[in-house]
Amino acid sequence: MSEGRITSTLSDGIAVIRFDNVARRNAFTIAMLQSLRGEVESRLADPACRVLVLRGEGGFFSAGGDISDFRQTLQLDAPARFDTFRALIENWVNPTILALRAAHQPVVSVVQGACAGYGMSLALASDLIVAAEDAVFSTAYTGIALPCDGGQSAFLVRALGERRARELMWSARRVDAAEARSFGLVEQVVPVAGLDAAVQATVARLANGPCHALAEIKRLLDPSLAPQLAAEALAFARCAATMDFVEGINAFAERRAPVFRGG
Repeated sequence: MSEGRITSTLSDGIAVIRFDNVARRNAFTIAMLQSLRGEVESRLADPACRVLVLRGEGGFFSAGGDISDFRQTLQLDAPARFDTFRALIENWVNPTILALRAAHQPVVSVVQGACAGYGMSLALASDLIVAAEDAVFSTAYTGIALPCDGGQSAFLVRALGERRARELMWSARRVDAAEARSFGLVEQVVPVAGLDAAVQATVARLANGPCHALAEIKRLLDPSLAPQLAAEALAFARCAATMDFVEGINAFAERRAPVFRGG
């Protein structure tokens, strides 16, 4: 398994959680998913935190789940894979997303480079996305015969409508920052050199704003997400129990195109 870690800081009311697995474009290992839930819940529970910022190290946001960890499950039979992935999502993915959506504080994602799979779900779960011009978004999951997780199905339909959401999720194609902004997936796109300054200005505005009013607006705009997350967990687990998933993971590791046979 690859190394990776989640770090966080708090200064002047701004909490920053960073994903650090640069060799794998900040893909999340299982240990990182567990750590991320803890850091998110801890920072949001701190009354000193007025804004939460999510960002990756090394010029990437996150490429999603770490395939090397997924590959460790291929030795399991189908029912065991179903149970493993359902538990993974219900215990570590869904609680993190629900915490971000229920947070009293504004949540800002700073997206540079790869933003795919669960990384894209995390970005969409935030209240604002500030993207660098080199940001590239992809739902990614169908490349390894999976549907989605982290609320991605709900977030994309809300932002884009059902038909465009389906197109992006079925194709898993790459969407650059300019197209993402034209779709309404991100609020702000800035040059890479100006990313930190843009983030600083956005975060300062939110931190100095009427925090209770912002929180109430956030609550009013956000219908219940829990049922959709539960449905995603089951869909993900069902697909992880298929032979197409095994083929997708092996093809990814072997750097070849997968051959899905519907098994």
